[in-house]
Amino acid sequence: MSTSISLSEFQKEKDTFQDVLPSVIHSLVTSPNLSEIPEFSVWMKKILDYNLAGGKKHRGLTTVLAYEMLEKPENITEESLRLSRTMGWCVEMLQAYFLMADDIMDGSTTRRGVPCWYRLPEVGLGAINDTTLVYTSMMEILKTHFGDKKQYTNIVNLFNETLLFASLGQHLDLTMSQRKKNDYSLFTVERYNAIVKYKTANYTFKLPVCLAMLLANNTDAQSHKRAEEISLEIGYLFQIQDDFIDCFGAESETGKAGTDIMQGKCSWLAVTALQRCNEAQRNVFTSCYGNREPAHIERILRLYEQLELPQLYRQEERNRYDAVMEKVRGLSVDTSLPPELFLIMLEMIYKRKL
Repeated sequence: MSTSISLSEFQKEKDTFQDVLPSVIHSLVTSPNLSEIPEFSVWMKKILDYNLAGGKKHRGLTTVLAYEMLEKPENITEESLRLSRTMGWCVEMLQAYFLMADDIMDGSTTRRGVPCWYRLPEVGLGAINDTTLVYTSMMEILKTHFGDKKQYTNIVNLFNETLLFASLGQHLDLTMSQRKKNDYSLFTVERYNAIVKYKTANYTFKLPVCLAMLLANNTDAQSHKRAEEISLEIGYLFQIQDDFIDCFGAESETGKAGTDIMQGKCSWLAVTALQRCNEAQRNVFTSCYGNREPAHIERILRLYEQLELPQLYRQEERNRYDAVMEKVRGLSVDTSLPPELFLIMLEMIYKRKL
């Protein structure tokens, strides 16, 4: 089973997608609600230029590519493509909102190879208000460009549902890192799966695909359910990759210093390690995990290697990939959801290193 979109075509769309951003920002800062205060428009542009720079843009690009694959060919026009790219940038703004807030809560120092927004001297904790500005600006853009569209209410509801789910996932994630010291009773597969579903998978894969379906006026409940099931499976694969990269990825490649060990996060590596530890290894884990001391972080990394987690990760990545492929093959009879859509999503992330 092959994809109908090559990586070169993907790169071409990425370039086109990037070219749309200035006009999206311009439509925001010149809107009636913002244009009366020029100083604010300048600040809003600075926020967006900084926090939308860099990154892979997979969520926004998936929105565009999914629309192209789901829409009837006769309905695809330059205007409909422009709108799909605008929608894609709204998804990227939602991502920026999450990352800006996440960096503050995690105490991160860098993001995409540059200082986190809140670490800039002229920003500081004013970044908390800036995150709200990013989200509400996203909603303003949606109203400006889609307010007269048939699916506008469904689109807004989908964004709001995604925010609710992501906030729930973030709550689960934070409560895990704020548990009583050495209490790892909640580091279970079930808890981890819940964090992944709500914090990552919904907005990373389900949201772009379901938005594209709405842009194509597909509101069939069964089709949306199937899209959600496969998107969440891909999201799980994506998150275990993120967990592995956080610990074993090179900062020079990822642009972000890993923080999961020092923050005591409920990651795939931590959950799997606790399942495999003997008593002595568990003592090492409980003594060193969630500690900011470089020697303790290094000891956890050595423990992961002793438990052969890098090898297990590669096998788990393959198993998850095969499981998604099996579900995709089952879509052949459903013409409203072309299998190629999910294949290109898999192709974008499989065996990624950043």
